[in-house]
Amino acid sequence: MPTPRDHTAQSATSTPSADEEKNERQLRQERILDAATTLLIRWGYRKTTIDDVAREAGVGKGTIYLHWKDKTELFQAAIWRASAQVTEEAKASIAADPQGGLAHRFWTHGMMAILRNPLLAKIMQGNSDIFQGFIGTLPQSTVAEAKEIFTRHFSQLQQAGLIRNDISVAIAYHIFGVLKLGLIHMAEFSDQENTPSYEELTEAMSELIQRWLEPVHLPTDSTTGKAIINDWMDQVNSQIPYNP
Repeated sequence: MPTPRDHTAQSATSTPSADEEKNERQLRQERILDAATTLLIRWGYRKTTIDDVAREAGVGKGTIYLHWKDKTELFQAAIWRASAQVTEEAKASIAADPQGGLAHRFWTHGMMAILRNPLLAKIMQGNSDIFQGFIGTLPQSTVAEAKEIFTRHFSQLQQAGLIRNDISVAIAYHIFGVLKLGLIHMAEFSDQENTPSYEELTEAMSELIQRWLEPVHLPTDSTTGKAIINDWMDQVNSQIPYNP
């Protein structure tokens, strides 16, 4: 028969620690985000509900509201998580590529990382419902900060001799936007059977960027470019309100 001291020890042992509770919360959060991602891919932004996500995740609807206040915030978190995953994968690919600091190579690595991510690939390959649902809720401050980050690092690449100096930052910003947004929306107007693969389109766009953006004589070492791009991606990641 346990003594009072034994009973106290047992109670203390059975009480979850703060770290255990935090870990359990994170695991539950990831499970819910996994479910939201699955349903966004399957049904899209407008058709998926909190009830659907709760059933898919095997949790009560109220549990989801412990983490996110509404459907918009939950789906944003799922897309931000995917963006963070893509950024880290692209950074690793750029670091491993001897030419990773060149503009056409970091475009290629970024696009291929997107295409390997099920959720962002779904957006890139023409599911504008997910994209519109996401972009329509972004605060203007986030958009403005993204543009400022682009401007700062694009200028650094120009100073490093990795991008032509006769191209304005404003034009480059808009053309890069047109390339990515064009891919998303072009699927709505094209015959899927005769559309090139996204891998082929990525390669073609990479060559386009190389011919348009890069000077004839490039530095022999792309280390500086890699450092600039790495910092660029870290800055982008710092905008992401997702804490795993």
